[in-house]
Amino acid sequence: MHLLFETPAGYSLFKISDDKKLKKTDEEDLHDKFFADASKAKKYVDLVHFEPFADTADAVTAAAACIDGKVSKSLKSFLKKQLKKSGNGDSLAIADKNLVAGIKDAIPNLPCTMACDSKTNELFRGIRCHLDELMAGGGGGEEGAGPAHAKLNAMGVGV
Repeated sequence: MHLLFETPAGYSLFKISDDKKLKKTDEEDLHDKFFADASKAKKYVDLVHFEPFADTADAVTAAAACIDGKVSKSLKSFLKKQLKKSGNGDSLAIADKNLVAGIKDAIPNLPCTMACDSKTNELFRGIRCHLDELMAGGGGGEEGAGPAHAKLNAMGVGV
């Protein structure tokens, strides 16, 4: 399962490394089994890619679109690029139910299913708890994770 996570600095795509364990875990036990501490979070959640917003105007446009349940150009491009290799059995967790419909409309041929429920909400809560550690530990494409983490810190996100 992939998770789309938006911060004021940009979009992040995370991946749960053990889908089988995730499916077997009840919602009530998710935090303890996956996010009890930073080392557990880093064991089960990988940063696939961080895509910073081009500028403040891009961030505001993306946030406004998200609130309206619409997909900005930057989000559409990000999802198409990052999920083009996903298999049909893969899923994408989205925090906002309105955005699920927007993504389905904007990218009808996205090769994964959408998930937005109480279990995915627990996953997002865990990511928020350990965002600093997760952003410092993994892929970031051209920029790498270090600059992504630095940009979040500079904006006062998660610190």
